[in-house]
Amino acid sequence: MKLERRKAIITGASSGIGQAIAKALSAEGAGVALLARREDRIRSLAAELESPETPAYSFPVDLNHRGAAQDAVNLAASALGGVDILINAAGVGRQAKLIDGDIDDWQTMLDINVMALAIVTREALPHIPEKGGHIVNISSMSGHRVPGKGGFYAATKFAVRAMTEGLRQELRAQGNLTRVSSISPGFVDTELLEDYFQSSGSGSHYDAISYPILKPEEIAELVLHQLTLPETAEVTDILVRPTGQAT
Repeated sequence: MKLERRKAIITGASSGIGQAIAKALSAEGAGVALLARREDRIRSLAAELESPETPAYSFPVDLNHRGAAQDAVNLAASALGGVDILINAAGVGRQAKLIDGDIDDWQTMLDINVMALAIVTREALPHIPEKGGHIVNISSMSGHRVPGKGGFYAATKFAVRAMTEGLRQELRAQGNLTRVSSISPGFVDTELLEDYFQSSGSGSHYDAISYPILKPEEIAELVLHQLTLPETAEVTDILVRPTGQAT
């Protein structure tokens, strides 16, 4: 499946994996709509990616606010003229334990990692053509095993894993062939990972991790792989770790 002239919405596009995916899709000829909270970053990225062949739009939005999230998706779909690809890359990571974690951290992770993903997906689905599109959720290895200090974060990523499969089954029951996939990375060099380590008071991830970690561009390559498979093939999840990561 070629990506030229495809229409993609990417959440969390202001940095990290979301930004890398936006750049990769644009380079392949897709039009992109960038959703993120930091207006200056996505406007700058849209200006960088915009060309006559690859339109790029920016829609500043705080996905914590449900109404704003709904409006942003519908505005993005209207600007693109439809949606072929949805990338749910927005995410928050905190080392907030279950026995004494900060409730605000719990709520933020639940709102962004779970509720925003569900809302954005629901709003995008009516804009996907009848022949089907592709939805990719950026999950985590924490959706497959529970790290010692990140029980609540893991719970939100287990939810992403369940929603990915649940949505696939619901769509098939309706005869909708939209493919639903996820990527579950280990440590990736992003601001989310930096926040994750700093939230526990353990300092930078550069101090805590002694081996090379994944780059956002490597995750973007895996997303392109999923998107360009034959339409008869669907990869439900890809688990990818840095070679040096033991668990």
